[in-house]
Amino acid sequence: MIRISSRPRTDTRLLAAVAGACAAVALAACSASGGTPAAPAAPAAPAATQAAAAPAAASQPPATASPAAGGGATAASGKLPDYQPSTVVSKSASSTVLTSPDPVDKIGAFYKNALAQGGWHVTSSSMSAYHASFTAYRSSEGASISVYSRGSGSGISISTHPM
Repeated sequence: MIRISSRPRTDTRLLAAVAGACAAVALAACSASGGTPAAPAAPAAPAATQAAAAPAAASQPPATASPAAGGGATAASGKLPDYQPSTVVSKSASSTVLTSPDPVDKIGAFYKNALAQGGWHVTSSSMSAYHASFTAYRSSEGASISVYSRGSGSGISISTHPM
């Protein structure tokens, strides 16, 4: 068996977070094309998948920008920030899907910096002009961030989970 992390019992939770992030990416891509997502046959991680697929409340305003350079952020203390400028596609306690007019590399650099400044330990990362992805943990929580190209602009999926 190949271990993803040296921390015990994180493999299942890490895979659940990745599954949730993939579902959020699929939902955002489908929403962007005007299609309707198909119902999942058997979700591997029901809580993460349901949280990622939950639509945002119509009355929920988008997060506001702060004066931070390279994209502002708003976040509760200890949480990963929402990149700015962005629009909320869906948001729950453990998952956020956003869209932004900014390119993938700018958003990827923002989250790379946010993870470093937030005390996260990055277990995997990948960046190119078309995607950026990070898997990280700190104390008793884990996170997955995916940034992907959407033609004009980018999509962002952030999933967190307890460890």
